[in-house]
Amino acid sequence: MRKDNSDFSTAFVSEAGSYIDNRDYFAFMETDDMACYVLADGLDSDQELHSAEMVVKTVLENFMEKPSMSKRRLMRDLREAQEWLQFESRRVRLKASLLMVVTNYNKMVYVSCGNVRLYHFRNGRLNFRSKDHSLAQSLADDGRIPDEATSTHEERGNLLEYLGNPNGIHAHYAKKTQLADGDVMLLTTSGMWEDVELAEMLGALEEAKDPVMLTDTLEEVLLSKQRRAVNNYTAAAVYVNKVFQEKPRDRRKLIKRILIALLVFIVVGGGAWITLARMAANKAAALETMIESAQTADDYARAGDYAKALKSYSEAKNAAVKINDKIHKRLYTAEQKVSQLVVDGDGYVEKADFAKAKASYEKARKSAGLYPPFNVKDIEHKIDQLDSYAETASWMKDGDLKFQGGDYTNALKLYQKANKAAMESRYTSAQKELEKKITETNDKLASIQQQLKEIQAGKLQAKGDRLMKDLDYEGAVDAYSGAQEIYQEIDKLESVLAMERSIAKAEEKQSAEQQKNGQLPAGLGLPDGALNDANAEDVAGTGLTSAAAAPAADSQTKAAATGSASTSAVKKEASSPSTSPSKSSSTGDGNASSAKAATSKEQGAADSAPKAAGASDSASQDQAAVNGS
Repeated sequence: MRKDNSDFSTAFVSEAGSYIDNRDYFAFMETDDMACYVLADGLDSDQELHSAEMVVKTVLENFMEKPSMSKRRLMRDLREAQEWLQFESRRVRLKASLLMVVTNYNKMVYVSCGNVRLYHFRNGRLNFRSKDHSLAQSLADDGRIPDEATSTHEERGNLLEYLGNPNGIHAHYAKKTQLADGDVMLLTTSGMWEDVELAEMLGALEEAKDPVMLTDTLEEVLLSKQRRAVNNYTAAAVYVNKVFQEKPRDRRKLIKRILIALLVFIVVGGGAWITLARMAANKAAALETMIESAQTADDYARAGDYAKALKSYSEAKNAAVKINDKIHKRLYTAEQKVSQLVVDGDGYVEKADFAKAKASYEKARKSAGLYPPFNVKDIEHKIDQLDSYAETASWMKDGDLKFQGGDYTNALKLYQKANKAAMESRYTSAQKELEKKITETNDKLASIQQQLKEIQAGKLQAKGDRLMKDLDYEGAVDAYSGAQEIYQEIDKLESVLAMERSIAKAEEKQSAEQQKNGQLPAGLGLPDGALNDANAEDVAGTGLTSAAAAPAADSQTKAAATGSASTSAVKKEASSPSTSPSKSSSTGDGNASSAKAATSKEQGAADSAPKAAGASDSASQDQAAVNGS
């Protein structure tokens, strides 16, 4: 490994000078076999984007993927940085000067575009200096001014070439230079080389023993000039303490390898062309997929469907990777990131984590303005709605507490209030949840209401049962009817039928009682067959009761006659129309004997008629009292 067998040390200083922002940017990367040092100077005034940082990172990213010192590779890296600057030039045109130095720890090459300079020192002297792409340098090349005057000439900042030039990029690629132990490479922006002369650099180099001391000394020299305005300045020093020693190549082996490679190419050349054709077809298909996916993603982003836009941007990015399109890969990656931030914010809203949602939306809003498909106002509207969402979530939470405590009425009010707010603010996820909660709460209230009605109906049914025992049949019918109406309202059909039977029974009892009291003719008000089912003792008892109700002054004979007539009526109703005379005579004998017994009974009844009449009056008063109750 080359790095382990060489010794390169690096240090740099970079400051904003008299300005707020430092628009210079330096970075380097040392791998096992190669190292890359990149310094850029931003030439634009954009306050949000730093062109120098963008181009340095782009170049280093490409170098990291495939380290190389070839001109074709390095120039392609600069072209990608140029395209990236042009794409991001929305508010102002982004511009930058750039210097890129690549070494394999034995040799070095550099690529420059603009006026960032490379000084190469060897043995305490200047070995060479890179040339600027400025009008002052052009005058020096034509011999119109001395080369030393380019650092102070008034046209030194009038650049003819730079990254971001709408006319294209024309960078300078220097041939490979053999490094030696003790060499020093100094990379500087115009803020340094304009005010620090070459003689001062050599003096600082003579005193410095390491790159840190050299850069610090150069900074002291610059600041000692005490200029009224100090530009951004950067100086990066690379000390080559030891270079990697390569073995001398064997020419015979090299020629042999070349011949073998030519023979293989001739043999498999046909297959290689087929493979290349297939690769070209696959690349064309991937390019078509990239364009279609990107257009679809842009449409989704404009419509505000960021979840679908996220998926399409991912597909476009993957297609760009397949065709090795670095510019579009970065573009779709950035747009995918914005979509992801919005989708994450929506997810936090569903979880009611509004603090994280706001942070995610804010990040998306800052980046969305850089990419036309995204609507910044839409994201700002999402941010503005978060307060309403939080209020809705608070009401819903309070409703949950009421529901858990069994206060379903107030819980329903809170859920309805939250649902109204959710509809107004289009809080769709909360709407779905609130609809379920409202339905569940209504079911609870309906169940409780049914239970209350069942209890009410049960109380009426029990009241009817009590009134039946107290012989208050009319009151029982009213109670049973009320219970039946409630049971019918709550669809308890079995209980409705039970109340129907209870009502019929109470009405039957009421009719029978009214007949006993003489309020209805015999057989009226009773159900069919009730008269036939009455036994003879009940009918006789009715006759006796009627006799007992007669005035006490009636004679025993009249009472007996009444009793005989009543008995005869019963016997006549019970006898058949086709009864023979013999049977009639025997029946008459039986009637005669029965008449005697009835006479004796009626005699006793007549004796006790006053008492019976009093008892009947008392019973009527008791019955009236019961009915009144």
